[in-house]
Amino acid sequence: MATVWRSQCAFARFFAGKTGLILNNTADLGSKVRPDSISVSKRLYSNYGNSPFVRRIQEQYEFEVVKNPPEWSYVERLLPFEGIPKVTPKESYPSGWIPRKEEASNLPYFLQRTKNEELSIYLDISCRGMRKISKVKKIEGDIWLLNDELKEYLKKRYNRYIESRVHELSKFIEFKGDYVNALKEWAHSKGF
Repeated sequence: MATVWRSQCAFARFFAGKTGLILNNTADLGSKVRPDSISVSKRLYSNYGNSPFVRRIQEQYEFEVVKNPPEWSYVERLLPFEGIPKVTPKESYPSGWIPRKEEASNLPYFLQRTKNEELSIYLDISCRGMRKISKVKKIEGDIWLLNDELKEYLKKRYNRYIESRVHELSKFIEFKGDYVNALKEWAHSKGF
């Protein structure tokens, strides 16, 4: 009987409007909470319209301008580098990174590296992992000759026909399939 009475009260509250709210959704014999009895804390400066105008910043905050503080060395550690530091030449590097060689500048085409001195050869995976496209980006010079040489290299290595698409204005070549490791090996062998 009590559950029927609760459902009837809920039905009556639904159609009666939002003027009366019953606490904890229990049958408390219609004790109502009026909107004026609810204490709502209004958040000051919660949006742009309620925030005050900022005037006289020098008076609002106390600060001191110091030209050469000793604490500045701690701040300099956190700032990003202005440029990539020069690499010290070695036989091999622990990460497997291979530096660019001078013989690459004599070829009719050139593969630029990224600002971190990495090759710009990527794998694009789409269609839920079904379509894999290898991209060689940042190509300068004769892009068509580079396309022919890469297709010939991949055809000999994988012993099958390789589909490619050349974007001459955007300076990149796409190969249908996952050939990123083979393309990086080729680029390192040429000195890029």
